[in-house]
Amino acid sequence: MNDSAILIVTARWDSTAFAGAEILRRNGRTPFLFFPEDFPQRAQLSADFRQGRWSSRLRTDDGTIDLDNVKAVWWRKPLPNRPPRSLPPVEFPYARRENDYALRGLWDLLLADPDVYWMNSPWSIRRADDKLLQMSRAAAHGLESPRTIVTNDPERVRAFYDECSGEMVFKSMTGPFLVPGQVDEFKFQVDMPGIPLVRPFTTEDMANVGSARHNACMFQELVEKKHELRVTVFEDQVFTCEIRSQESDLTRYDWRRQDAPPKAVAGDLPEPVAAACLALMEEFDLRYAAFDFIVTPDDRHVFLEMNPNGQWLFVQEWVPQLRLMQAFVDIMVRNS
Repeated sequence: MNDSAILIVTARWDSTAFAGAEILRRNGRTPFLFFPEDFPQRAQLSADFRQGRWSSRLRTDDGTIDLDNVKAVWWRKPLPNRPPRSLPPVEFPYARRENDYALRGLWDLLLADPDVYWMNSPWSIRRADDKLLQMSRAAAHGLESPRTIVTNDPERVRAFYDECSGEMVFKSMTGPFLVPGQVDEFKFQVDMPGIPLVRPFTTEDMANVGSARHNACMFQELVEKKHELRVTVFEDQVFTCEIRSQESDLTRYDWRRQDAPPKAVAGDLPEPVAAACLALMEEFDLRYAAFDFIVTPDDRHVFLEMNPNGQWLFVQEWVPQLRLMQAFVDIMVRNS
């Protein structure tokens, strides 16, 4: 049986989790990766309640972990459990609900143990990932954000477009656009060149604005950029990456284009802005988060969003001197 002390809950596509696990091994730890998408077809759980307490374990193709031995959990980006498609249609949703309930029970047991360190709790991630709440709380901590609306009312979109003098962007609230033919209920396309999550709203879009009635949409005023910042925070350590997004038309509106990575360097963050980031971390009970800012030509720092489970390996690769991986490893080793 594997006596690992660090449990990593993630998905098989998550390169950050695999990279982190490898570095943890080099530092004397034996992390155990669990992929909920493999459950129940390629993974098993067992939980026994005896003498007033639960004893639980997970078994996968890679081994078995006794959850009593877990001292730290790194919660990454797990996908839903996947019952076999051979189940009758009426049984499939029931099996998925039961599986989800059992897995959540295991996570809740670990969360209830004060000796188990979490980066981050899935419940903290869920609350902190709400962009509407983020903007409200960021303002309470003194951060500036763009004027924003969320609506499925085409008339409100038209009015806001006029208020912004046509300088308006559409922003996806939940993730990438779906790609027909490449999506099923277990996964979504995460590598989509040419389809940015933020893009300017054009006169052609305005001609078709009636389609906004089909789902809630987020629109923001277009903020002029000098450059952008990706601020990565591990506990009380703040690392700033300056992204030269305005040097290319491909990244002018959204630097997350996978086909056109921008130039990036180590950056600076004013102390009041860093303090606000740390205050948001504390308020949402986070040990890790990534923040996105616009720096305007007159050096205002405009808060865009907080990513409580955002990617950070790319920042390490773009700007190695920030030493994000070392900060992560030091924290996990110290708490396991």
